[in-house]
Amino acid sequence: YGLDGLGWLVGIRDATTDLNGRKNAVNWANVQLAGIKGYWRRRSSDYTSSSSPALTANTRVYNVPSDYNDSYRVYYRSSGIVHDVPIVGDEEWLESSATRTSDAGYPTKARMIHNGTTFRIELNVPLSQTFIDQIGTLTFEYGVIVPQMSADTDTSILPIDLRPNILPVAAWWYALTQGDHNLANQLKPEAERARANVLRYDLTRTGRPRQL
Repeated sequence: YGLDGLGWLVGIRDATTDLNGRKNAVNWANVQLAGIKGYWRRRSSDYTSSSSPALTANTRVYNVPSDYNDSYRVYYRSSGIVHDVPIVGDEEWLESSATRTSDAGYPTKARMIHNGTTFRIELNVPLSQTFIDQIGTLTFEYGVIVPQMSADTDTSILPIDLRPNILPVAAWWYALTQGDHNLANQLKPEAERARANVLRYDLTRTGRPRQL
């Protein structure tokens, strides 16, 4: 956001001019670019009998990690082979759900819900003790929240070689907020190229093949 960065791109030569506005523009651009389903946001969490939360017999709802933002996939391994538990919509989940403890077994579908406090994974059947004993691990892959940068020492979650793309997008945002549409129009082509550079890394897969 300084005079050798965003300030230079938008023609600011005074370090104190609209400092907060420049910082905001950089943060907006960072969230917009880093927020795609890129590999830098992918995390994995294993649910086991000793994790927190722990896999428990006859339980079908589990809280997700606190840094969760969006879902990729749920799966488990049996004899080394991956078995997907597809994350589906409410209607498809309801068609296959069996929530009685007598229906406990191996999950075949899941959905994301929110209880007013946290996001949760809801399985279509409660887990059986046999699943916990024989399988032992249910894996949830997800995308983390893009953190806002606040201190000057903070860095973007984007890989180092993609971080320069933040500046053209931030400059375009800043010009728009200042009402300088001529400058915004001049910056727009470079901002679009910067977005395209990052969008190449978008993960369009969900862990299962998608039909076009």
